[in-house]
Amino acid sequence: MSIRHPIAVFLCMAMAMSLVWSRALLSILPVAFAVFTAVDVQIEPFKVRWVLTSKNIFGIMRYKPFIIVFSLYFLLFVVSIIYSGNISEWWQLTHPKFPFLLIPLGFLMLKPFSRKEYMLITLSMIVLAIWSSIWVQVAFYSEHYLFSQSLGFGGSLPTPINHIRYSVVVALSMVLCLGFAIEGWKIKYQWERWVYGLAAVYLFYFLHVLSVRSGLAIAYAGILLMVVFYLRNLNRWKQAAIIASILIAPVVAYKVLPGFQLKVDYTLYDFGKFKQDQGNEYSDSERWDSWRAGIVIGNQHPFFGTGTGKFRSALQTYYKEELKREDYTRPHNQFINVFCEFGLFGLSVFLFTLLYPMTFRFFWKPPLIPVLYIMQILSMLVEHPLDTEFGTMLFIIITVLGLSYQDGLEGHIV
Repeated sequence: MSIRHPIAVFLCMAMAMSLVWSRALLSILPVAFAVFTAVDVQIEPFKVRWVLTSKNIFGIMRYKPFIIVFSLYFLLFVVSIIYSGNISEWWQLTHPKFPFLLIPLGFLMLKPFSRKEYMLITLSMIVLAIWSSIWVQVAFYSEHYLFSQSLGFGGSLPTPINHIRYSVVVALSMVLCLGFAIEGWKIKYQWERWVYGLAAVYLFYFLHVLSVRSGLAIAYAGILLMVVFYLRNLNRWKQAAIIASILIAPVVAYKVLPGFQLKVDYTLYDFGKFKQDQGNEYSDSERWDSWRAGIVIGNQHPFFGTGTGKFRSALQTYYKEELKREDYTRPHNQFINVFCEFGLFGLSVFLFTLLYPMTFRFFWKPPLIPVLYIMQILSMLVEHPLDTEFGTMLFIIITVLGLSYQDGLEGHIV
């Protein structure tokens, strides 16, 4: 009996928990995962066998190209060393991308994950998201006036990790619970469906307390996508009730939650300042300036980009010369970042990496998996999650795990 697969499931659960729990484990666990999936340990009789051979890898790749395709993004960084110009800078931007190689390679060597295993891993993230939300609200309501005013000036609540990344975890957890409830998935008991439904409602409410626009945007997008997938299975009254609830929810939140109201008002104020060219000190204006900077720099190096070693220095120069500012920020858009670093060539590879899994028929069944995938792609329009260790791990774990489960449904067991 091999213990490689159970160990892999346990390590995936630990990685899912560490998204909220421990930044250090995010660096350690992908390496451990790659090592344990490369070695097949059997008991009764005891036997250790190295399975990560080139013959096995290339043999399985033709059955699971939709998993290994994500390694192309990592290879962009590896190849860019040729024209990086600054090896130290190249390494700083490249080493956080190793999960794009290690995680797909590990899943490539494993049999597809079952529904129960998929649920155990994602529930590890969901449970910590719910648990941490309690302490975030304890801090918020203990200093309610102070934090409400902070939200009104573009601030954020104290969260266990970066507030934007945390809101994305909460949004994905909410949609996962919603999907489990709709599909009737369970670990063991029938009543679990009601627990998942209540958890989805609670996390949806909590997102409005957090009032982080990135998390709210992809949460509403996820709900709308779920509605699109499931609407045809409902009668017209239920369809109307669901659509009305989605439309009314932000209005109710605006009226009931002062922090959310102040955040909306701040966004409108910020946009007005940007239109008057007076938005240098405001968060949204900073985001729009970063987009403009990225597009200008990318257009100066349209085919292969600045290279990873020169990317940040090019940004710094632009901010000093064009915006007369000493501080600079990366473009708050993943696609613009890729365009800057790798040009149209790299952007084409990146788009292929994202779109290729969607060309497989089984990708769209069950609907929960593509909804989670599209939500993460939408988050890339306003942030650059794959340029952070956390964002990289969140994307690759949720995505490759889902593809592995769908692959099992299709029956491609190698």
